[in-house]
Amino acid sequence: MAPGRAGDGRRRAAYDGAVPGRVVIFLSHAAPEDLRLAGACAATAVALGDRVDAFLFGPAVPAVVAAHGGEPDDPAALLLAARRSGARLVACSASVVAQRVDLAAAEAALDAVVGWPTVLEWSRGVVDRFSF
Repeated sequence: MAPGRAGDGRRRAAYDGAVPGRVVIFLSHAAPEDLRLAGACAATAVALGDRVDAFLFGPAVPAVVAAHGGEPDDPAALLLAARRSGARLVACSASVVAQRVDLAAAEAALDAVVGWPTVLEWSRGVVDRFSF
């Protein structure tokens, strides 16, 4: 059977892994399972060669910032490992203020602190979006 052909003669869409994509992750929860899922999603996408932007909101901001430089078994550790591999971690500026996160700590743990206009611009047109 020829590649890309189904047994009944219909053409199947072929996956071409050579073209890197973009993945956007929206993380607004600090529950351990949400932090781990977001981290697994980010790490997998980076490993596949995709550009990954993880946008943090609400309680996720202090959870990720507090995990920076912390224990490897922290629920946010995989998300921070994905950052070291090329994912960008970006916090919403309003969440940094509302959650009373120290700006210097946020700047050390994250790649950027931005407002909604930037979140919208940086995520515009991205089809692969995941929310946790």
